Formats: sequence, C-alpha cells, structure tokens
Amino acid sequence: MALKKGIDIVLLYRLLEKQSEENAKIVTYQTEHTLGMSRSTDATETKDGTVQNVGAVEYDFSSTALYERTSETIKMLYDAFMQNKEVEVWAIDKLDPQEGDTGKFAAKYFHVFISSYEESAAAEDNVEVSIEYAVQMVHQDGYATLTDEQQKAVQYAFEDTLKKTAGTGGGE
Repeated sequence: MALKKGIDIVLLYRLLEKQSEENAKIVTYQTEHTLGMSRSTDATETKDGTVQNVGAVEYDFSSTALYERTSETIKMLYDAFMQNKEVEVWAIDKLDPQEGDTGKFAAKYFHVFISSYEESAAAEDNVEVSIEYAVQMVHQDGYATLTDEQQKAVQYAFEDTLKKTAGTGGGE
C-alpha cells in the first residue's frame, strides 16, 4: 500500500474574474498546506434520546510557501488580499490520475477570499508567505488538468555536457 504524501499535492490559483483569460498558476516552493473541515453540532435532549442539529461545513484552510522574488502568483495572491478579490484554488493530487489518458488528476476546487496574508522574514532564513483562506460555500471534488509546465514548475530540464549552441536544447 502506498501512502499519500504531501509533496504530491499542489495548490494552483487563479483570480475568479480571470477564468476566461488565463490558466491557473502554481506557487513554486510550496512547503505545506492544511485543509481542515468541520461542522458545528447542537444536541437537543428529547424524551426519546438526543437529536443532533448539524451545521454547515466550515473550513480551516491555509498554505505556506517560500517567497520567490519573481513570483507572479504570490503577487496576484497579495493583490487579491489587498483588493478583496475572489480566488479559485485547486488542491491537485499529482499521483491520482483520472482513468484513461486525460491529463486530469483528482482535485478539490474552492472559491476563496484570502483572510490572512503574512510574510515572515527571519534574518537567517528564507522569507515565507503564509496565507489563510475563507472558503465560499462548499468545495467541489472532481478532476483538474495539470499541465507538464505546472507539474515541473520548479524543476529544471536535463542538459547535456556539451556547450549550448543557438537553436539547440543543449549540446552540439
């Protein structure tokens, strides 16, 4: 049996208003995210026993990443927080593909507002960006496309030992 590992689940983002204009983007150097779900309950004692009144799903959703100076996605998330814009978020499991060769993977899809944005900058460490999300309604489960570019956002391509020449990918 294989265990699910955090390294295989990535978050992708897009401003809701940009749905028809651009693909979702990944934040490189994601270190962790937490997704907690709960429901409040209220018990009423009756002569026949306890009756439970169950509330709506509530979320505790946050993420942390190292701050890449040139990250357009982190800048977009910061701007979304400052301008109170709604963001789409996908939590995609890279090791749970949809059956068939669809290029889609199991995902949770959210509409969120960013409720907290924090940059921690200790002198001896990399700057970390921590974000908390206020989830609108209830997330949806499904399958989302994860492009090769999104999957390899931080990885570099293999290069040959030969010097690069114009018009080649590496080597002569």
